[in-house]
Amino acid sequence: MNLTLSLGVDGGGGATAKKRKLRDDGGEADGGDRARVMRLLQARDRVAKVELDHHDDDHEGKGGEGGLRLMRLLLSSAAAGEVGDMHAAAVALREVYRHASFRGSDPVQRVAAYFADALASRLLLPSPPPVPATTTRAEQFLALTMFYQASPLYQFAHFTANQAIVEAFEASGRRRLHVVDFDVSFGFQWPSLIQSLSDAAATTSSGSNDGSGSSGGGGEPVSLRITGFGASTDELRDTEARLTRFADGCPNLRFEFEGVMNDGPEDGRHGRIRVDPAAAVVVNLVFPAAASSRESRATLDCIRALDPSLVFLIDRASDGNPARSRNSESLLPRFASSLRYYAAVFESLHECLPADSAERLAIERDHLGVEISDAMAASPDHRAADYWTETLERAGFEGARLSSRTVSQAKLLLKMKSGGCGGGFRVMEDGGDRAMALGWRDRALIRATAWRPCRRSVGKNDL
Repeated sequence: MNLTLSLGVDGGGGATAKKRKLRDDGGEADGGDRARVMRLLQARDRVAKVELDHHDDDHEGKGGEGGLRLMRLLLSSAAAGEVGDMHAAAVALREVYRHASFRGSDPVQRVAAYFADALASRLLLPSPPPVPATTTRAEQFLALTMFYQASPLYQFAHFTANQAIVEAFEASGRRRLHVVDFDVSFGFQWPSLIQSLSDAAATTSSGSNDGSGSSGGGGEPVSLRITGFGASTDELRDTEARLTRFADGCPNLRFEFEGVMNDGPEDGRHGRIRVDPAAAVVVNLVFPAAASSRESRATLDCIRALDPSLVFLIDRASDGNPARSRNSESLLPRFASSLRYYAAVFESLHECLPADSAERLAIERDHLGVEISDAMAASPDHRAADYWTETLERAGFEGARLSSRTVSQAKLLLKMKSGGCGGGFRVMEDGGDRAMALGWRDRALIRATAWRPCRRSVGKNDL
């Protein structure tokens, strides 16, 4: 079955306390903190108020050595903050604010501005900076829609996952498919799967009535149920309405969406999922590395209880020294990895959209900027990018082969969608035929892998 590409959207601490008591320039702790925060806010306000054309002649902040200097300053600030040297951290951040810009003409300037905000909020400020204002869910939805259409990043991830899901469903020989998505968000991944299953059901039904002798399930419609976990009742309701409207236009398909809030007891997730014993079960894990260890363990327990025929994992590609950052409470490795990742994403988006694009600014402010802020505000008990790969292996899952069709269609998608991005995106086959990554120039951004149960007993003590 060839996968149909469709979007179908139509709108819709002790240690910390100790650090903050450190004196600044020999002053009293509270007074020094207040002065330091005020200087940072003043520097940050200057960044927010500067117009784009005022930065066209600021070559210090632009790519090359200027860009590297901004990156080094951010890393220096993070390192100083970790050892409790808040004065050095603030000095480095003020220097970043001198040359960074949310509307700068170079992507390094812009990504540096967002990371400076996130780092200042985490290390130095009693509350997040007041500018930019918190984005609404409607603004985040619009920004993600524009990002989805402008860049192949999410399309590659969802297209690859859906192709593997379709193939696992076909191999099961069943007519009912149950997908459990542990972070359904706005549901952008699923219209293409709905359309593809509908098209395949129509083809099978035609084959069963053409006298060829093919049973094809007797023309029985395919049944698809998606269980989607989310953080907002309103968002889950909107996602259900959006997907149901799309499915209404797809014949030969019975569709059902089951929204589950993430605010219940983590160890009771499986009990909140209605399981159909006649359905093929597939688990969809998209960027799960942001979860804490407790959340990850609860998710893993739920996956094992579901006994899925396939688990599809989409995560950021690991970089640097993963062993160094694994299970570490240190901020610096995670900060450095995120900085490199988003620098590449900002650069790719810079080439996908015109320099004066209002869409690009909205995507960076309302989607990527929110992601950066959330990542830096997260608990130190969050996992390295390769955590889930190793966890699934220990839990009794083995890497499944990605079919040649999955790889070839991903390459075709990229060829169709990345022409406007300067040709910098490429498919990177990794780990033989068991992994595939989307790369920007020479850096892997996201990695896709499929997993199946080994059918061997694994105790909880093995995890």
